[in-house]
Amino acid sequence: MHGGGRRFDPGILHSLVGSSWAGETNVIFTRILAATDGTEVALRGVEVAARIAARDNAEFLLLTAVSLPQHLVLSANMGQRSVHGVAERMAQESLSPALAVLERWGVGAEVKVVIGPPAESILAEIETSGADLVIMGRRSRMEPKDLILGDVSYRVARRVAVPILLVP
Repeated sequence: MHGGGRRFDPGILHSLVGSSWAGETNVIFTRILAATDGTEVALRGVEVAARIAARDNAEFLLLTAVSLPQHLVLSANMGQRSVHGVAERMAQESLSPALAVLERWGVGAEVKVVIGPPAESILAEIETSGADLVIMGRRSRMEPKDLILGDVSYRVARRVAVPILLVP
């Protein structure tokens, strides 16, 4: 575990360490959070998370954050019911492939959908969920908007207080 009261360095993996019978050291996680947006990159992260959860018999939280731009909601004159309907459809599109991965690995999961800016929503859920490992896919190339804002996985990795594994 990290000591000295310093901020967690996302480049270093800190967690409980257990010993196996052959003298090998294995890192053991008890609650894994995997965030997905349904993309191929995110699914690679879910795949790695499922393998680790199966190995460690860990609890699994599958999370997707749905971002509905306020100007879209206002200009479309959407009511609360319509907003939730659109968010639900977007979430199903993001979660469907990830759930198939979990089923293939025989891993059960708590599934959660949050509405809001993805990085901030993921960070808030990490804090409240008690996750001791976060796994996310990481794009290999940056888009122009990422140069200003940073992509979601980068923003989460810079601010997260638990270990994070970014899967390329």
